[in-house]
Amino acid sequence: MLDVECSVLNEAPEHHGTPHSTFSIQVLTVTILLFLFTFPLFANDLQVDKHTLSVDDSVTITVLLTDAFASLDSVQLPLQNLVIDGSPSVSSEFSWINGQSTRRKVFTYTAHPRGAGAALIGPVVLRSSDGQVETLAPVAIQVLPDRTAGSNDPVRILHELLATGRDPIFVVAEADKTSAFVGEQVIVTWTIYNAANVQQHGLGDFPKFSDFWTEELDVRSETLQQVVVGGVPMQKLVIRRVALFPLRSGTLTVEPMSIEGQIMRRSDTGSPFGMFEGTIVDIHRRSAALTIEARPIPPGPPVASVGDVSMQCQAPQQKSGGPVSIDVVMSGRANLRAAPPPAFARALDGSMQIGEKGVTVERREGTMTRRWKFLIFPSSSGVFVVPPLVSTILTPAGTRRDLRCEERSVLVEAASAAANPPAASSPPRDARLEAARRSLPAAGVLAVIAIIVAIAGPRVQRVMRIRRETQSLLRETPAETRIAVDAWLVAGGADLSLIVREQSDRGDAYRALRSLLEAAERDRLTAEPGEIRARVREVVLARSNAPRSNT
Repeated sequence: MLDVECSVLNEAPEHHGTPHSTFSIQVLTVTILLFLFTFPLFANDLQVDKHTLSVDDSVTITVLLTDAFASLDSVQLPLQNLVIDGSPSVSSEFSWINGQSTRRKVFTYTAHPRGAGAALIGPVVLRSSDGQVETLAPVAIQVLPDRTAGSNDPVRILHELLATGRDPIFVVAEADKTSAFVGEQVIVTWTIYNAANVQQHGLGDFPKFSDFWTEELDVRSETLQQVVVGGVPMQKLVIRRVALFPLRSGTLTVEPMSIEGQIMRRSDTGSPFGMFEGTIVDIHRRSAALTIEARPIPPGPPVASVGDVSMQCQAPQQKSGGPVSIDVVMSGRANLRAAPPPAFARALDGSMQIGEKGVTVERREGTMTRRWKFLIFPSSSGVFVVPPLVSTILTPAGTRRDLRCEERSVLVEAASAAANPPAASSPPRDARLEAARRSLPAAGVLAVIAIIVAIAGPRVQRVMRIRRETQSLLRETPAETRIAVDAWLVAGGADLSLIVREQSDRGDAYRALRSLLEAAERDRLTAEPGEIRARVREVVLARSNAPRSNT
């Protein structure tokens, strides 16, 4: 194009005019050509690499900024039916030509669809530091439906992927039961099936369990298995397992969970080194949603919990004329956090106090244990009869069952809850031990004390530090506590997007805390302050135990 224009201009003096007019035409032509070539490269622009994609595909979004707008550190990118994957990559250019400077900055995003249908990027409003405002026109994208999106059948999903020329990697959600009573445990497991050359993978979008109380279970002990799916050898790995407890009756939905990863597609060049060559491609796979039919509790007396539960009671004991103490433990596959303590079958001959001893969860087995301490203050001395302790539960079969600790008798002294406990009298000391103590040099005593302090001092300091940090993160509302914990982790150099996905004690503790706080924010459950404190402490403790590079 440029050569043709120059040849016409060189012939112009002979046919069309003076050298002055020829020179003006040349300048004008060159100016127009430079404008045409440079304008697309130095104008603010919003572009995508594709306008049609499948549900498990990704799209690259490029935002080009020039001149005054190139000083922006970030761009607000409005999205519909799309989710940004991580932070954008940013590149900057600066040039100085003939006394004029040019700046150019490019933001590159990667996003994946939320579901089938129309998607929209923008409009993007740009505001420069010198007051300029420019709006980039929106870009529309069409997301094609995926026939595998509604299935958790590995064979069906694999056949559909192969038939459409997609890589054989997918995630499946499975529930151990599809019908349960309100409060009954349902264990959901997400598993990756893979027959592709995966370079790396991680958890993507997390489902929001708005209708469930959740407990994260440990899957770090799960090992990679070799299986055959539809005649195709594949690798199978459990990546997440959660115990869900329905909070209301009705048809409840467990939302899909997605994975993100990178795979290598081999180059089909016929070269002997083709098996070592290829391109890295981002992939997104999403499990299908699950439906749980939550049935209401059958009419009848109230129940403490729903599930397979057992109860054990320690033999009653009284020490030094104080209260009679009984340790009670309930354990099983049930949500015992909201379970009331067992009740005595009949009235006591005295007063009673019940103390909480905490709740523990076996993260591998999915069992929960709750402990109480009963303190009974007998009104008279003599033989004291402890009535049976009873708690009613609902079994998964829908029948009520009484957990019972039988009646026991113990010889007691009268005690009062209002009176101060008597000071324990010092037991008589053996004369030889007393002589040995007096004969021990003072220096030896000081040395023993110094050794004890040296051993126990760091542990005590660590316990006190964890206690202080836990207390500093607690707020009046669950939302404020969640914000405080997130800010504390970020200030310590942690990446929340990585913590929520990582398979570690820290990841388990953080996900458990988020589940508790989100449930409390939704007013689905009245979370006890002690429970929130315990979850926050688990996060603090997990961070202190994590390697320095991960914190």
